[in-house]
Amino acid sequence: MTSSVKEKKVVKIGDYTLTGKIGQGGVAEIYKARQESLERDVAIKILSLNLTDDPDIVRRFERESKVIAKLNHPNIVHVIDKGSASGRYYFVMEYIKGTSLREVIDSDKIALATKMEMIVQVCKALDYAHNNGVIHRDIKPGNVLIDKQGNALVADFGIAQIVGTPDTEMTASDMIMGTLSYMSPEQKISSTNIDQTTDLYAVGVMLYEILVGKKPLGKFLMPSEINPSLSAEYDQIISKCLAQDAKDRYQRAVELKDAILEIIHRPDFSVKTDDVTMHGADSFLGKCRYLDTIKENRYSSTILVENRVNKQLYIIKKHSRGEHGRKEAKILNSMKHENIIDIFGSGGDKKNTVIIIEYAKGGSLADRMARKYSWEDAFNIIMAVTSGLEHAHKHNIVHTNIRPSNILFDEEDVPKLSDFGMPVHYQQNSKTKNWYKPPEHKVSKQGDVYALGVILHQMITGRNPSYNSAGALMLDDIKRDLPESILNIISKFLAIRVSRRYTSCEEILTDWDAYNIRQAELRSLKNKKAKPQTVIIEKKTPIWVYFSVAIGAVIVALTILYISGFLK
Repeated sequence: MTSSVKEKKVVKIGDYTLTGKIGQGGVAEIYKARQESLERDVAIKILSLNLTDDPDIVRRFERESKVIAKLNHPNIVHVIDKGSASGRYYFVMEYIKGTSLREVIDSDKIALATKMEMIVQVCKALDYAHNNGVIHRDIKPGNVLIDKQGNALVADFGIAQIVGTPDTEMTASDMIMGTLSYMSPEQKISSTNIDQTTDLYAVGVMLYEILVGKKPLGKFLMPSEINPSLSAEYDQIISKCLAQDAKDRYQRAVELKDAILEIIHRPDFSVKTDDVTMHGADSFLGKCRYLDTIKENRYSSTILVENRVNKQLYIIKKHSRGEHGRKEAKILNSMKHENIIDIFGSGGDKKNTVIIIEYAKGGSLADRMARKYSWEDAFNIIMAVTSGLEHAHKHNIVHTNIRPSNILFDEEDVPKLSDFGMPVHYQQNSKTKNWYKPPEHKVSKQGDVYALGVILHQMITGRNPSYNSAGALMLDDIKRDLPESILNIISKFLAIRVSRRYTSCEEILTDWDAYNIRQAELRSLKNKKAKPQTVIIEKKTPIWVYFSVAIGAVIVALTILYISGFLK
């Protein structure tokens, strides 16, 4: 958090010494503080005292604060601690030196392209949060901080979710937050029927302010109608962001981000390689336009580009670790699978490798692990990936580096395995443990199986696997919630001894199919038992009934004969 600091008498809250008040809103006060143990400045947001009297808010604070603290993204202000003191609940966040997007929007000295880059970063933060089930609910310029390097960081994730009223209409405290002009139509009516598009509506308002210099009130004009020098493509973005009906807006922040990037003009991106072999496109790299750098370090880079010919977006991955991954890419280029990322080309020289893959708009599994998964959802994802891995193993391709960041999702949320044969991120001198490395420290198909098991375990439990002194996987915290056969599958994924671990992906899928078949049989049996049966009860007719009928028939016959004169 950042702003000008008003000096105030030094007060302690928890382990932090308050050094000045930054600001105050309807739901919280914000202070700058000093954490002496780590010799760093922090920002503390203390919830208003009247809110802590509400048991629902206290319960939501405990639940949501754990998720918020796990949001780890370069464009999100990181929550580093939480607690309560004297009945007041608080968050501790990193202190950002700089300004807010409000000052940036109002400044005539900052170029439009720079402002748009900041909105792109906001979209990245929102896409990450939304993928973890967190909706901000209070996006506005004051909640977007700009550091000294010009990076945008979104603050106050979860605050509105904690103090909001999910079961009732919007309260006065919601209004005091001062965000009415950034609220979507549905949010103004009720806080119950909102989703991620509510945040994107607010981003649209900020975009309009950047382009036009004022908020889009009433029946507003499009940006190009006010300023003809602006591209009409901005009108399309604004129109979609600010659609009255949520279903007509961008459904994902990544879609809005890509739309903005396609407008921003950048120098052409090219990669020089001695041997680039493409599938179905010659001179592919020369036809690409740079859009965004997704990830970059001293060894590798991941870049989003647009092909000028077909207008499709692609990912170019480049690393300087020799020919790692190139052989695998060439093989996978010719053998497609629904759960393996599409590879469109590869090449390079002895030092560098370039691989061109499909753009997975859904991001990675690593960006979706702030919350625990239900075991059913976790299994559905991992079993889909296992299917793709089985396909690769049948072609003698071992992945060697399976981790959440290498499991991607397309726009339909289909999981896809990527980065086959790419170098491991961890360095030999790194102090960070590679949890996905098998205990036997060997590259093998069973090593891939173990890595998948670690990810499955993390998704369900929220922690890394642990073993008792006998080497058995410890699952005590989830035993009550999972069927025994599912626990057995997890244990076979993660067996320390290779002889007890699954030997192949096919074996895993067989066990999973067997479980599902058994569940289907049980459901069918249950439905049959529950279905009401129409029972016809046959009763034996007593003999006297037949005798009575016979006597009656004789009497009727005699009567008819008498009337006819035969008995006269």
